[in-house]
Amino acid sequence: MQRAWIVAALAAGTTLFAQTPPPAPAPADAAPSIEKLGPQGREMWLVPVEAPGFDKLKPTQRKFAYYLYRAALAGDEIAYLQNHPKALDIKNLMEGVWSKKDALDESTRGAVGDYLKLVWANHGNYSHTHATKFVPAGLTYDQLKKAVQAATKKGAKFPFKGGAIAELAKLKPFIFDAAVDPIQVNQVPGQDPIATSANGLYDKGLTAKDIETLPQAQREQLNVRFAKKGRKAAAQVFKVGGVYGPQLDTVVYWLEKALPYVENQVGKTTLPDGTTKTRFEANPDQKEALEDLIAFFKTGDEATFKKHSIAWLKTRSTIDYLNGFYEVYKDPRSVIGAYEANVSYQADSAVIDKLSQSAAYFETKMPWDAKWQRAQITPPVASVVNVLMETGDAGPMSPAAYNLPNYADIRKQYGSKNVVLLNVEGASLAATREASIKASYRSEDQDLIRKEGGLTRQWVVYMHEVIGHGSGQPDASLNGVDPSVKIGPTFSALEECRADCVALYQFPDPKLEEIGGVAAADHADAYKAMLLQYLTGQLMANGLVEGETIHEAHLRGRQLVLNYLLENQKGVQVDTVDGHAFVEITDAAKAREGVGEVLNKLQTLKAMGDQAGAEAFFGQYGTKVNKAWHDDAKARLEAMNLPKEKAFVFPKLVPVMEDMNGRQILKDVKVETGESFEDQMLRVETWGKSREMDPTAATKKN
Repeated sequence: MQRAWIVAALAAGTTLFAQTPPPAPAPADAAPSIEKLGPQGREMWLVPVEAPGFDKLKPTQRKFAYYLYRAALAGDEIAYLQNHPKALDIKNLMEGVWSKKDALDESTRGAVGDYLKLVWANHGNYSHTHATKFVPAGLTYDQLKKAVQAATKKGAKFPFKGGAIAELAKLKPFIFDAAVDPIQVNQVPGQDPIATSANGLYDKGLTAKDIETLPQAQREQLNVRFAKKGRKAAAQVFKVGGVYGPQLDTVVYWLEKALPYVENQVGKTTLPDGTTKTRFEANPDQKEALEDLIAFFKTGDEATFKKHSIAWLKTRSTIDYLNGFYEVYKDPRSVIGAYEANVSYQADSAVIDKLSQSAAYFETKMPWDAKWQRAQITPPVASVVNVLMETGDAGPMSPAAYNLPNYADIRKQYGSKNVVLLNVEGASLAATREASIKASYRSEDQDLIRKEGGLTRQWVVYMHEVIGHGSGQPDASLNGVDPSVKIGPTFSALEECRADCVALYQFPDPKLEEIGGVAAADHADAYKAMLLQYLTGQLMANGLVEGETIHEAHLRGRQLVLNYLLENQKGVQVDTVDGHAFVEITDAAKAREGVGEVLNKLQTLKAMGDQAGAEAFFGQYGTKVNKAWHDDAKARLEAMNLPKEKAFVFPKLVPVMEDMNGRQILKDVKVETGESFEDQMLRVETWGKSREMDPTAATKKN
């Protein structure tokens, strides 16, 4: 539940991330490699990601990365199964049609291609960001039926026992009717979150009351789904031989291949004569983390996953990864983890490390009761990485950063790991920056955003992750019960908002100048830019939400901050200029005071486990779309031709094989970029199921 997302930054019309000053604006036609989906190309942009410095890694590190990469591909299909009972069937149907795309007329081919790519990007037909259903644009049921018939005649393979046409008839309402299962994750207070949500974590017909009758240990388990057995709910565990068994078995196969390549560290051996000898040994934390992860997938024992999480967050290494069930956004109860995986390698982390070392200092500066300040803080592991692949809930629609593990007891005792995804953030088009600044900000604020916007976006992400999520502690009256359990579905929005507010509140502190985060002369301007960027981003994000309710946790939190500052006259107002709404910061110090009030309120709610208070606070300020902002922002975004969302085309790792005594072994790994999104997603499908060391070679033989 700890992520910084890219979508709001895009809506703000600013450079998403910058460790260096943002590049000069590029010509509008300077990025032909960006594929654009949907009407006017606005539904989604497919952005290529580079892998700078991968070729400078050691060969053993590149091999380690390759095996982890294959493990990430192997689990991707789980996300479809979790997102909706029909999501995988929809993907398989559309892929079968697309395999014979040359048999389709031009109009149908374009509509089928766009819809399939959106299904790939979202792992189904629900917005990954907003949890609302989307239907094909420009594609009718009759068109798709003819396309299925044409593809079948051309020899397309469909994995349906009753045939593709019969399957299409079953899938018709799920694909074309927006009123059937309209909301993937519904957390509106007063409504049954299970009965009114459409996902694959609960069988149809189950209700919240059904889940509440189960033992507490099952209700709170991270890696289970709930089946309907007669009139009762039954927990089914994610493990090899259990739920998602085939996928997890292949994940384990590749993780076991990775084990011998755990990174080495220098050790010392004392000889009998008293002299010491340098030796190299496997990084014990990384080795333990990988072994425990394998054991977790084999057994489904969540205690083993917690052991893995502790070893993982302690690991200091060049190659890092995620693989497992982590974030709970897709569960309407905010308990069950969604599958996600990635593999990455270290970039320059000097600045974020300095922030990490200052975590204890910032804890003393928090604007809440001292009894909720943590007395002992282990500096969190903080790093900046370049991503090689993200699958499942992590990609191809990617967060800007993440903070894990989510277990409150582990975070309290061992800390957390905070990871910023440099190459993903840096992949945004320079061409969008200037156009979006002109459309999103008052003319008198535009130069400020041009000058400081890249820096302040960077520090919102850094501080949100490093000192936001790890701050504060529950009240003693909870007796060790995790506040997320007490608060329920609203907790995700509360925690994301709380981490945002930590960044907005703490950035003006002089410590930022001391650690080299901002120059003293620029600090005041930078803070004003940060407030403008954050609040403008949310005002514009109203134009991306369909319907009257904001469902996504991050956006609910940002809406709360914006509305609170406006309604309580805390140094912020929305001006109307030429019929358009713009955020104005009238008093940055007063705005910070208001952010401090929100932060204090959120920490109080969290510390006390106050479910009713949290629901009331978000109901008042954070849940409802502002209709005027929505209509205005939607029109402005359409006029800019900027995308609603982005997905990413990651680097391709290519195995270099060598014959050794008649056996093909992995000699090295090279990286390639420039692959199309379509080719990437088809490769995720085929490589994910393969246990061939080089699936490309196997394909060529066929």
